[in-house]
Amino acid sequence: MDEDDRGFPAQQDVYDVNERGEVAPHIPAGVTSALDVGCGRGGFGATLRRALGPGARIVGIEPVASQAERARSAGFDEVVCDYFPTQDTSLGTFDLVCFNDVLEHLVDPWQVLRETQGWLTPGGHVLAAIPNIQYWPAIIDLFNGRWDYTESGLMDRTHLRFFTRKTVVELFDQAGYDVISCTGAHSVWGMEWKPQGSSLGERARAVVRGRLARLRPDGQFLHFVVLASPRRQEEVS
Repeated sequence: MDEDDRGFPAQQDVYDVNERGEVAPHIPAGVTSALDVGCGRGGFGATLRRALGPGARIVGIEPVASQAERARSAGFDEVVCDYFPTQDTSLGTFDLVCFNDVLEHLVDPWQVLRETQGWLTPGGHVLAAIPNIQYWPAIIDLFNGRWDYTESGLMDRTHLRFFTRKTVVELFDQAGYDVISCTGAHSVWGMEWKPQGSSLGERARAVVRGRLARLRPDGQFLHFVVLASPRRQEEVS
């Protein structure tokens, strides 16, 4: 496995290239420049290029050199091998800054989002995909006394922060943003989910599903996709 420049394992190596189709519909109109933070091997770069067109400026930032090198052929105009916020101010500002499965890996995502405001053009947006710890399979595991870290996914061993829909919105609010939308993605009902050890038949599972959906509808989503913009100064003062 590759390592980043601090000698840590490159966690991206355990993930396939992901174009983040669930995020694409939330790219706002009128974007002519975008920064993809933690771009990995560049899957979302291809999505941004399709959505924004050949004339848009698309830049990636990726701390793992081998991943950054692979991303350079994935639709980006430039890929910087560094951590964000980078000291390379020559990159300028962007209409859109993207964090796909990044903020939960940070010690202080609140401060990073505050600093991100300086990377946005007037009227710019932040777009982020963040895992949902209220996800029903995780809650059932916790109810059964399990909190097991894994190599990838919701319980990725490198996750430092955990969020629900409410605390995602609070994260952006506390960092000085207005949340335009916070949309659930990757519903558990889009896959064949059956709680481990369950002997419920199909009809009983349908009843349980309906009750769960009414009781805690957010629990069906593995991710939330957030679109936000910096709060206007008159709102802050």
